[in-house]
Amino acid sequence: MMPDIFRTTHTILPPPIGDIEYVYSDEQIIIVDKPANMLSVPGRTPDKQDCLIHRVQKRFPEARIVHRLDFSTSGLMVIAQNRESHRRLGRQFENRDTEKTYVARVYGQPDQTSGVLDLPLRCDWERRPLQIIDHQLGKKALTHWRIVERLENSCFVELSPTTGRTHQLRVHMQAMGHPILGDELYAHEAAYLMADRLYLHANELAINHPVENNRMTFFSTNKPF
Repeated sequence: MMPDIFRTTHTILPPPIGDIEYVYSDEQIIIVDKPANMLSVPGRTPDKQDCLIHRVQKRFPEARIVHRLDFSTSGLMVIAQNRESHRRLGRQFENRDTEKTYVARVYGQPDQTSGVLDLPLRCDWERRPLQIIDHQLGKKALTHWRIVERLENSCFVELSPTTGRTHQLRVHMQAMGHPILGDELYAHEAAYLMADRLYLHANELAINHPVENNRMTFFSTNKPF
């Protein structure tokens, strides 16, 4: 059963859990570790202007956003330092030349230890920002998963999306019957109450340097949750 969408509407956004950590920077790129409860880009209203890219631009004025993480998701992001690097990095994401690995804690115990979820997604326009599985109108969405550690009523999983659809990992885990703990959009009540935030963290990011073209892999040093 889909959780009550009104549970997801924040009258006042909760404060970030920690601050931005700078993992790497050169003349072309910046790698940051985004805290949970921080917008990647500004929202439409005045109270949603504090965000990752605005904070990064205070230190790197020419910084440009390349991709996003959900407000509730923490972890690694790459940011471009100039227009050309922004264009080249954007092309990598479009062509799926990047690799992203997430760690999550999910409700219950999957029977298998690993698998692949191939479930197309589209926006549920009447209940935005919710996404839904639609085998006729949805866009292809592919997620590889494997269990890292089993706990009593939950488990840690590693999630590797091949595509980058909105809320892909969150919807796929819900569809599997094991929603991510603390997910205010897709978890049922028991899973939602088991965590104080969304237990989803972008733990690893691999890109090609936009100028030197060498493969670069970055790992988060933060304890995800």
